[in-house]
Amino acid sequence: MAITLSVVFSLSLLLAVLVLDQFFGWQAKDLINQRSDFFMDSMLAVREYTTKNVNPIVAPLNNGPGIFRPEAVPSYSANTVFDYLRAKPDYKQYSYREAALNPTNLKDKADTFETSIIESFRESPSTTSVSGEKMTPLGSFHYVARPIRIGKESCLACHSTPDRAPRSQLLAYGDSNGFGWKLNEVVGAQIVSVPQEALVQSKRQSLLATAMMLMVTFVVVGLVTNAVLDQLILRPMRRISSKAEEASVTPASVSFEEKVRSDEIGLLAQSFERMKQSLAISMQMLKDRQKP
Repeated sequence: MAITLSVVFSLSLLLAVLVLDQFFGWQAKDLINQRSDFFMDSMLAVREYTTKNVNPIVAPLNNGPGIFRPEAVPSYSANTVFDYLRAKPDYKQYSYREAALNPTNLKDKADTFETSIIESFRESPSTTSVSGEKMTPLGSFHYVARPIRIGKESCLACHSTPDRAPRSQLLAYGDSNGFGWKLNEVVGAQIVSVPQEALVQSKRQSLLATAMMLMVTFVVVGLVTNAVLDQLILRPMRRISSKAEEASVTPASVSFEEKVRSDEIGLLAQSFERMKQSLAISMQMLKDRQKP
């Protein structure tokens, strides 16, 4: 019985761990998606604030002979805010890029991976977002990307031709990059990358802790169940078996007290009691026939 219970509990624990592994895996993926979407929406909010509140104030200053003030550019604000965020240890491996095929600032030049994303947005104008996983020397990352599309004519003032761009911009970045953009054209992509290893490791730790708690619970339940079964079923069964063996020799000296029970053990004891009485009668009849 103990071996049977051990096998049942072991298989139950294995099944529970497998189910929990799937559940925690889905939970980790959902958390990664939530974080990616949160950071993307946060950067979009920074861009919108810059466009509506900062650009109208700072942009006119760039038309003068002074230095170029990048605070007027939404992408600069978004990247700067994200850099402040990355200064915290918890977000050190997170990244945010506004990559372009032909950027004004060459540090925003799209690499091979980013170029493939931008080209996919160009080939499928109706696509508003893509996501997936990528492997880097630092580990596995989940990324979310959205297209950067020229939706306002005012954007072309700095990116159509050099003669329309502010003089301070040309002094800061030159007249070779970031021009030739067209209205409604996808020129780049916003890409948020979230590391997966920490969340996967957290999932493993949660699974291990849960499995340990389940194992302890199963062991306790198994010991209690075994004790209860031994007390209520196994011991009475052994006593009945011993009495039945004794009754086969001397039925008159045996009494099945368990017959007063109202459960299956009681029914079994009642059956043995009837069998004992029948055996006693049969043995008495045999003795009577043997008398002269």
